[in-house]
Amino acid sequence: PYDELVLMQLQPFDKKTVTSVEKEMRAVGEETVVNEDTLELKDQTDLTDWVKITLGQKAAKIKTTSKLESHPCVVTVEEMAAARHFIKTQGANFSEEQRYTILQPQFEMNPAHPIIKKLNELKTANPQLAILVTEQLFANSMVSAGLVEDPRTMLKSMNELLERALEKH
Repeated sequence: PYDELVLMQLQPFDKKTVTSVEKEMRAVGEETVVNEDTLELKDQTDLTDWVKITLGQKAAKIKTTSKLESHPCVVTVEEMAAARHFIKTQGANFSEEQRYTILQPQFEMNPAHPIIKKLNELKTANPQLAILVTEQLFANSMVSAGLVEDPRTMLKSMNELLERALEKH
């Protein structure tokens, strides 16, 4: 766990600048990619706008990315190692809303992933289910990033999502 903190303090090594992969993912300059496997550009824009409204203050920025291959989405924060350390040491002292305000998570979605494509359809076909899926994807990404102190907190929403998914069966 302290490796991240050590690397964060390590500036140049062997005359090369050390940069975390997570920080590199947040780098500005990536253009939105549209091909036969992704959502159309208008759909990507509409979906990111809808997700921003749905998540509200939880995510500071929503965008699509071509950097993901097998995952539907990811959460990145500036200085991920410091953020993880903060959550582990100080997270209990702040409310969930305060943690989101401090962390400023960026939610990035893969427009070629089947879940994101289906979410785009669900936002009009079944808005309630789409909201649950969006919130669950965000929660999953926060857990995956190591930014949730106790993942058991998301069990209620996960069960609600499963309940909704199984209603028609």
